[in-house]
Amino acid sequence: DTDNGKTIWTCQGENIINLTIALGNGWLFFVDSSLSPDERQAMLKRDKSFLRSLPVELAKKAEQEQKKLDVRRVVALDARTGGRLWSQAVDVTDCSQIGIGGGELTLMYREGVIIIGGANANGHYWRQFLAGEFSERRLVALSAKDGNVLWARDADYRHRPVIVGDKVIAEPWAFDLKTGRQLTRPHPVSGVETVWQFFRPGHHCGAISASPQMLFMRSGDTSYYDLIDDSGIRHFSGQRLGCWINAIPADGLALVPEASAGCICLHPIICSLALEPRPDHVQWGIYSAGPISPLVRHLAVNLGAPGDRRGSDGKMWFGYPRPALPSDRAAMGFSFDLKTEFLQGGGYFRQNSETQPVAGADDPWIFSSCGRGLKRCIVPVLGEEDKPAEYTVRLYFAELENAKAGSRVFELKLQGKTVLTGFDPAKEAGGSHKAVVKEFPGVRVAGDFEIELTPNGNGTEMPILSGIEIIRVSGDQVVAIR
Repeated sequence: DTDNGKTIWTCQGENIINLTIALGNGWLFFVDSSLSPDERQAMLKRDKSFLRSLPVELAKKAEQEQKKLDVRRVVALDARTGGRLWSQAVDVTDCSQIGIGGGELTLMYREGVIIIGGANANGHYWRQFLAGEFSERRLVALSAKDGNVLWARDADYRHRPVIVGDKVIAEPWAFDLKTGRQLTRPHPVSGVETVWQFFRPGHHCGAISASPQMLFMRSGDTSYYDLIDDSGIRHFSGQRLGCWINAIPADGLALVPEASAGCICLHPIICSLALEPRPDHVQWGIYSAGPISPLVRHLAVNLGAPGDRRGSDGKMWFGYPRPALPSDRAAMGFSFDLKTEFLQGGGYFRQNSETQPVAGADDPWIFSSCGRGLKRCIVPVLGEEDKPAEYTVRLYFAELENAKAGSRVFELKLQGKTVLTGFDPAKEAGGSHKAVVKEFPGVRVAGDFEIELTPNGNGTEMPILSGIEIIRVSGDQVVAIR
């Protein structure tokens, strides 16, 4: 009793697993590993009905496998009185101890559904995950009313799952809480429904905690994922979470008590901290969309940007060059290759969009970086067997180095055709750090899409280009960026 500290009731189990204790809606659930021989035999007998439909040899093999099942007792109590509501023998085979790193059994509860899975906490095993060694790691969902199985599936997840609203997020995937259906989202480039996923690069022992909007975790440093914005993992550098769960979202804050002292992972700031929402915070992320690039219907590339970001219109902008990821986890990032050629001394350049803002744009950060001295850029958008397609192309410019009008002048070609002559970003915009967008409809593409920038002989500064937006207007099947 929280008012006076007196014991209201006790429950003595045989082997109650602490990670499986969950409380919700006046019920208390846990897994008790004890199961009598008679109960185990009764469950095995109940689950043998499917063997009758198998050939003799397969039936014998399946029956032997049945005897190896990991069966545990799941118990539901009235949290106020301790009265037993039900007790069920449940098959939790492959929910834990699958693949390197093992993982203990864990249980979670929300909205009438019990989720049983593995509390796998180590973030070292990308190579094994991508090789499919965790493919049999399962999730099992039970009805909180009677303990009957609602759904069960191989979920191929890396870390301890967490329930957020009506979703079970089992890194890197998400599943519907009530049905177990794997969740999808429209791909920002193709619009095709693809598997929802997220990705946290860097060393990351420790499990994920969450609020309705955010995931909190370690990704090298302290990091977070905005589930509503869904534009990639973001980092709070210099400090790290602990090796289990120590980010506590509560009342609009993320509270992070120090939990890294004594670890051999070196970080410069060892402290406790509290984070609060900040709408104007620079929101660069690392987006994950799987190893295979999808069909190109809309592609927005932010040259020289430090990461990925969603624009005010909801469209994803991808920084380029893409983030350098370790080879054992690069498949989880969204990657594509542009063929670029720079003038001597040219390269990617960027400024801080907060300290040196660009005027005249809803999303000034698109203009705060560029390919300076870019001579040619080739964007692969059509495969060899695809028919030509028509695109609208938008190019984004801003003078970032205070060059005066007349000093940065160049010509621009699309698909070998001159579309701008004597283009002067500073003159066009009326000064430095002002946005200019040029739109070119009806660009016919029958292979790669090519942009060429040629300096005018009268200018002293190299050409610049901040952003490329390609929008499919018409045409038959458009093939993936490769």
